[in-house]
Amino acid sequence: MTQTPPFDAPTFRRQLHQHPELSGQEQHTSRAICEQLQGFGLEPITDIGGHGIICIIEGEHAGDTTLLRADFDALPITEVASHGHISQKPGIMHACGHDGHTTSLLKVAEQLSLTPPPCGKVILLFQPAEEIGTGAAAMLSDSKLSGMTIDHAFAYHNLPGHPLHQVIVKPSTFACASVGAKIELQGKTSHAAWPEHGINPTSVMLEIIEFLQALPDQYRDVFSLVTVAHVKLGDAVFGVAPGSATILATMRSECNQTFAAMQQALSDKLAHLKLHSELDVHLSWDEPFQAAVNDEAHYQMVKQQAQALGLNVTELAEPMRWSEDFAEFLAQTKGALFCIGSGEHHPELHNPDYDFPDPLLETAAALFLALINDLHQIESLERANS
Repeated sequence: MTQTPPFDAPTFRRQLHQHPELSGQEQHTSRAICEQLQGFGLEPITDIGGHGIICIIEGEHAGDTTLLRADFDALPITEVASHGHISQKPGIMHACGHDGHTTSLLKVAEQLSLTPPPCGKVILLFQPAEEIGTGAAAMLSDSKLSGMTIDHAFAYHNLPGHPLHQVIVKPSTFACASVGAKIELQGKTSHAAWPEHGINPTSVMLEIIEFLQALPDQYRDVFSLVTVAHVKLGDAVFGVAPGSATILATMRSECNQTFAAMQQALSDKLAHLKLHSELDVHLSWDEPFQAAVNDEAHYQMVKQQAQALGLNVTELAEPMRWSEDFAEFLAQTKGALFCIGSGEHHPELHNPDYDFPDPLLETAAALFLALINDLHQIESLERANS
């Protein structure tokens, strides 16, 4: 019998890096993941919520079910790099490390295919469309996954600016809720010499910007932030008074309830302005993310298992300002999101020179496996039932 060669994780990761795919278009990445899982002798379940995949590994005895998640979509960024595995797709690259997240979970799959947990089930979940905030919800609503009872859920993100292999944890909110708000004002243009003949949105636009910038002040008890990201007023000509305006802003909060209140406050403000002006006012939301809220016991599990592996552990003083749609899983299942340091001077996420550090593949897989070993031993089942 020919023995299957061990999984070459760095090579696989670099192949993914060379062939990135945007959110919702990850069919080739999904196929590569499935083929590798099948190479381990596992039976992946495909096309969940789009290109999502799950792989269920069962122990001999009954027990809890633990979900481990990795994402695999890329970003619309042109890579600037000198290494040998630069993106082969112009304008698309793995600038957030999802190629590494997925590869580290495949290392877990390889080990569990050889040594399944003594009890319970492990669900390895490979998720598309994280960058646009829709992948997790789509997978959770798919009938192939929605009927499953999940007791524990874990995911990690690599994090530049922290020492390589350092594990970054936090109880309660780990990453903020966020959403993009697009506000469109439509009036009527006029000759610049007779602005009174038009419906000019300038004053209303300025009032909205002032409102947005002051909005977090109403919620000082928790971290909240509004960033006005883009403004367009009329056209770049001298002879025409503007008749339209567009504002793009990003809203963030560490608290889901506060976040909802901020969104409602903006909706109410715009409804008031529409009622008391001649403008047509339209609001749309883009890329919504809930806050990722860690369960206390699962945060402690990550911390304890990382320390048991001899890894350096640090605790965040405040939540990450970015968002992660693993929050959708944490809203339904107790679990924890954590980070692993990519290096203090490593290029930042979403930068054109970013590349996932291959040494993290082993670290992430080891920590995932430590969590599985802790939760799926017979002794763990006996403790839970005692």
